[in-house]
Amino acid sequence: MLDFFIKQNIINPIHNLDEIREEFISNRYVVIKDFLKKEYAEALYNWFANEMPSDWWFSSSTPRMNGEKGFEKIQNTEGNLRLIAETHQYVFNKMFEGEFSYHFHRTLDDHVETCTCTECGFRRWTNSEENINFLNTLVEDPVSSADSMFAAAYLPNDFLSPHVDSPNGRLGYVYQLTKNWKPQYGGNLHFMSDYDTIDEVSIPDFNTLTLFDLPEGEGKLHFVSTVSPGVEELRLTYTGWFE
Repeated sequence: MLDFFIKQNIINPIHNLDEIREEFISNRYVVIKDFLKKEYAEALYNWFANEMPSDWWFSSSTPRMNGEKGFEKIQNTEGNLRLIAETHQYVFNKMFEGEFSYHFHRTLDDHVETCTCTECGFRRWTNSEENINFLNTLVEDPVSSADSMFAAAYLPNDFLSPHVDSPNGRLGYVYQLTKNWKPQYGGNLHFMSDYDTIDEVSIPDFNTLTLFDLPEGEGKLHFVSTVSPGVEELRLTYTGWFE
């Protein structure tokens, strides 16, 4: 699958770049539907939802129970399920105490350099000339490369509390690979002007790219609402930041 994602011309040609640029400059974020050609979006979805080994996912959460800085990462194995549940409850409680916290599952950039899996192919494409040039037609301050990127899967009770992405990069992105999502499932991306005011809600929508500006290390306040218990669909994204 490596060659599949390092080809050029995988971005859907339907986009009106002038309209997208105008909206991004006006609002400091923009939602782009049908971002990639369908066959590439489907290949990514199938990899993360069906083909990738389950123990390539890691439970990711903050704050850490031992008090150290950074985020907890626990490999998704049968033997770790109890520990994952304990860390999940711990950070859930921290959210209600008003502390920045989150819990979801993610991939790590821990593959060998010669890895030919689908994610590694997409990672290479993310830094390709095609993608960087596309982004630079939309933003005022050009970017040069992706600073960080990973797949994220939100399961029932997973969440991401209000925050800005500074100092991760200058341009944030969330590429949605979620299918058959309903607003009542939770897991919606909320943009805020302050901690009490929601400006806009973005419902997970397959093959949709959301870009948001991170000016001078400030960024746009946002959060992902808690996924409702019992939801069977997978809230799946690929996310990261550009410098």
